[in-house]
Amino acid sequence: MNEIVEADFSDIPEEIPPFKSKGKNRGKNGQDVLIMHWNGRFGNRMHTYAYAHERAKMFNGTLYLPSEWEGDQLFNLNHKVIYDDELRLHINQSTKPFDEIDYRMTKINEFSSRSDFDFKYVNADNPNENYTDFGQDVCIDSVSAYHTSIFEKMKISDVHSLYEFKDEVKNLDVYKRLEDKQGTYDIAHLRRDDISDVNYKDNGGYSVVAESSYLKAFEKYGYDSKEIEWTTDDRTGNWIKEKHQYKRGGWHYPVGSEVVPDIIFDWLPDFLRLYFARSIFRANSSFSWWACNLAKGRETPPKIFAPRLDKRVLYAREETFKQEADFDFEEGNHPHWLCVAGEDQCTDIVFSDE
Repeated sequence: MNEIVEADFSDIPEEIPPFKSKGKNRGKNGQDVLIMHWNGRFGNRMHTYAYAHERAKMFNGTLYLPSEWEGDQLFNLNHKVIYDDELRLHINQSTKPFDEIDYRMTKINEFSSRSDFDFKYVNADNPNENYTDFGQDVCIDSVSAYHTSIFEKMKISDVHSLYEFKDEVKNLDVYKRLEDKQGTYDIAHLRRDDISDVNYKDNGGYSVVAESSYLKAFEKYGYDSKEIEWTTDDRTGNWIKEKHQYKRGGWHYPVGSEVVPDIIFDWLPDFLRLYFARSIFRANSSFSWWACNLAKGRETPPKIFAPRLDKRVLYAREETFKQEADFDFEEGNHPHWLCVAGEDQCTDIVFSDE
């Protein structure tokens, strides 16, 4: 028998705001946005937050989250965690049958009926919905990165302001060391981890980009492969024999990565290595896409090269078992990190001011 799992409310402020009086949007001028569910890890969450923040700003509303997340540790963000204990308990479930959008919407509708909110579900990847004025609050359950219209209404300059590192990050020893080295080294990000797990049958739709694709790209753009630094989430040593000197932290839904002393997150040094590089050969990864995107806001931006995904070869599928795929790299960060040309509707990510 499935049981409701008690949620962790430790991130709720001691002074919880009182319920608003019943009656839809009484006294409210803006349209609030609720992220009702986190999809994926840090890179995906950055997409969700950026879109939801943009929509809330567009309609003079407040952004509400289901929990704290890694961005709270890294950036100076402006949002609230939804304050209703009962709602948070239900929308932060991570086991079936409660981890379903229909279940979450039922609980959100119940919350709307007893509060001053009036939430309508919006599909962020539908251009007829993502920035439409519905005259009421909206909730989303999406990575929010799979349609070009999402980015056509956003400015990269605004995103850079949104995701400005906190002073606490800038004062880290690892940040200062890499800042001193910025623009003096070239790096390649090789993604493996979950997408190269033979037990992960759908691989999240990700292909495993062959190391040979990177070597061809180095030659194509005039780089010496012996001079390229590598960063990877491969912990097996089957690909890049990289020494990981930092303690690994855990990961728990809904808040995400565990905080680690001295470096905040175990992956932050790698994110910063990408951010401060002179040239970046990124992976088919929202993690390195965001490192590249933020790096474009540096005083001297890096050169960026990314794989153009023109097929989907899943590592754990029987017909393509343990196959790595070859892709051509092109200059720029615009190629989507997951969408495949000819199959998906968002093969390039381009902001309105690019």
